[in-house]
Amino acid sequence: MKNQPTTRERLISTGTSVFADNGYRGAAVRDICNLASVNPGAISYHFGGKRQLYRAVLRAAVDHLSSLARQASGERGRLGLRDGFIAVEGEIKNGSEGTRLLLRDIAEGGQLALEALSPALKELRNAFAKAHGAGDDPALQRHLKAYVLGLAAPLLLSAAAWPILEQTLGVDEEDRTAMFDKAWQ
Repeated sequence: MKNQPTTRERLISTGTSVFADNGYRGAAVRDICNLASVNPGAISYHFGGKRQLYRAVLRAAVDHLSSLARQASGERGRLGLRDGFIAVEGEIKNGSEGTRLLLRDIAEGGQLALEALSPALKELRNAFAKAHGAGDDPALQRHLKAYVLGLAAPLLLSAAAWPILEQTLGVDEEDRTAMFDKAWQ
């Protein structure tokens, strides 16, 4: 018998959907609670308020992406990191609610998505440095930071702008794949 989601889990799941569709300002606590079938005081009880729920939702979205990347990359060093990026890129391309929310928050200048993404990007940078044997070499560390940025930035920008690129420039999946393959050369 499958365990029923907890109130906290239902609020995070429902919050992800409502925040992704309406943004932080447009999301109503009442709507989240009604859709999650919980008492209106549940958000305050479990999270301390709407803003803290929003933070938890963003962290859950990042945790999901990080988990996908870790599963795809395994213990294969540099090749594994590429596979991790491909897994995350696929999730972004598919437009899951969590990734839509992260991209929406970033596009709206929100600091909370950056707050949620920061530990995951640091983990990625550290894994990349380990895979390349960077150790404590500051010059190599800087080079690898720039390389990770060169991979992460196009991934996020491409995901956010994909409908525009696809429609106005006629960029198809093959072009997109080639763009990311080139970044790994």
